[in-house]
Amino acid sequence: MKPIILQGHSRPIKDIKFNKDGDLIFTASNDRSVTLWAAETGERIGTFDHLAAINNITLTQDSKILISGDNTGISYFWEVNTGKLLKKIETEPKYNVRSTDLSYGDKMLSVSFGGRVKDSESFIYVYSLDDILRADTDKDCTILQGKLQPLKQIKSNSSKFVNCRWINTNRNIVATKEDGTINLIDFDSREIVKTAKIHSETIMDMDISRKEEVIITASKDGKAQIINPDTFEIMHTLHPNDPTRNLNSCKISPLFSIGDDNEEKFHALLAGGQESRDVTTTHAKKGGFELLFYNIMYGEELGAVQGHFGPVNTVAFSPDGKLIASGAEDAMIRVHRLDDEYFSLDK
Repeated sequence: MKPIILQGHSRPIKDIKFNKDGDLIFTASNDRSVTLWAAETGERIGTFDHLAAINNITLTQDSKILISGDNTGISYFWEVNTGKLLKKIETEPKYNVRSTDLSYGDKMLSVSFGGRVKDSESFIYVYSLDDILRADTDKDCTILQGKLQPLKQIKSNSSKFVNCRWINTNRNIVATKEDGTINLIDFDSREIVKTAKIHSETIMDMDISRKEEVIITASKDGKAQIINPDTFEIMHTLHPNDPTRNLNSCKISPLFSIGDDNEEKFHALLAGGQESRDVTTTHAKKGGFELLFYNIMYGEELGAVQGHFGPVNTVAFSPDGKLIASGAEDAMIRVHRLDDEYFSLDK
């Protein structure tokens, strides 16, 4: 699987997203930019610039609006076709935007914030996307004070939120935290209706299968947990240990499906590596920088793809499951087309 190498960022890659059609890739970096690429050729199409390091990105289903969140608590809303900045939502600079997720139907946006100072507050805001796009702004496209209120504000009374994702047709939000817990939050009441301690350290990433059969989490404790979304019981624990590594990112194949023999593929992708501060003293093969494929229903490792020279921060599948993209501390994005041998693997 010879990759396409996307070179254009100068600092670590923090997030990667494919659009719904799978022909575009968006990459976010600490270099304060989001870059848009053609998935098939690797051609660089354009950039969207922030004033601070960017942590996460999300897209509307029609690929018309890009949402990006940065280290100073600002969320940007872009028109993809023109690159025009439509709106900005500012919070206090002591917060950073940890994650963003659009609800089913793109009606609501959840944004998780965490303070950059120890013991600072953490919360999730839920906005109406229509309210955001209609709100009055100043000349810098920042929404004017008092012109926009979140539909809900959910505060963490303990550890800081990391990721938040919509589930159960917008009735609930799944949120992960720095202390290794996962919470199921009722949207209407804002109450935590289910919680479980599933990791010993920060949960770095989370993904939910397309039909919401399973949840996967990746943690600094080096483990990935496969979770039943109804009970939060751990179905399998994946623990790559040769070498031991942090797990920074996890994604479930869009081909994952239980009970559909025509498209069943019980696969997920894990990635991470040792701490960045130790990278200069370790050979790449011992750093744990490979992309790891697992059958998550049986807990079996299926194979690995090497190439990065630093910890991998983010991975993504294309919507058809045929491409994978990864971004790392080495500022490189690698895009692999999965070959026939991969698709011939047992489920």
